[in-house]
Amino acid sequence: MSWFSRRRDDEQAPASGVDDDLAPLTRADADWLRAAAAEAFTRAGFVGVVVAPDHVRAADGARYGLANLAAQLALVERPDWAAVVRDHAQALRTAHARPAEERLSDVVDLLVARVLLEADLPEVDPAAGPSLGGGLCVRAAIDYPESVSTLFGSRYGGWAALGDAAMAGLRRLPAPDHQLLEHQVHVLVAPDFFGASRLLLHDEVLDAVDARPRPFGTLVAVPDRSALMVHVLQDATVVHALHLMARIARGRQETPGPLSPHVYYRSPDGTLQQVTRYEGDGVQVHVEGAFADAMSAAGLVG
Repeated sequence: MSWFSRRRDDEQAPASGVDDDLAPLTRADADWLRAAAAEAFTRAGFVGVVVAPDHVRAADGARYGLANLAAQLALVERPDWAAVVRDHAQALRTAHARPAEERLSDVVDLLVARVLLEADLPEVDPAAGPSLGGGLCVRAAIDYPESVSTLFGSRYGGWAALGDAAMAGLRRLPAPDHQLLEHQVHVLVAPDFFGASRLLLHDEVLDAVDARPRPFGTLVAVPDRSALMVHVLQDATVVHALHLMARIARGRQETPGPLSPHVYYRSPDGTLQQVTRYEGDGVQVHVEGAFADAMSAAGLVG
């Protein structure tokens, strides 16, 4: 299935050769990326470009991370790398040069709701969007043609003013592709920045693929911005499904736009509870609280 495609194993670097700052690239490939990024950003019109191990910095102090770009290069053929870096720099330059909008009416039709990890935010402003539980939250984002700008603060009035329009924008996006893995794990993948954000349309997207009824809730995972995984809690397959979802989610953390390596229990009322913890290469599953109640109600634990 295409969502899992990576470069062939014989093209992967041995662990000792992986760059410290731009995994999964080798040190040599990471050095190439730094040099290529410096040239591409300069050609795109950024002034005073300085390269650091994991970002480039312009003369105005703005920093542009290279980690997602490194992850993107690892998924494409080497002859395409220069074009990927060039297009990335140009898209950022277009976004940087865009005049600041002053009115909500200028951007309201571009708003889309986005699921993010609270730990990744530059600030956690409750007015900017609600918490979903389990360390996940929602923010409004402006979906420009060449980039996405997430609103972390109360600009334009915060979620109270933007939420309805952002949710409407999410619903307007094309339906994600659907794949069904073993153990009844549904994978919903979108080519945009909002695949994981379909979690906010949980019941709608599952109804569309006939994944019902759901009286005991579901397990969900949002490994990266492009994907949502769901398993409907109903029988003993939940154990195998949870471990499969955890393995996939953890393995997707070096892809572009990584989100969360964890699996969450989603109760019928929409509340999320993180149920996985990692120690080394192992996963621990915590059956407690609402998740324990659901497992008991489904007759899966005593």
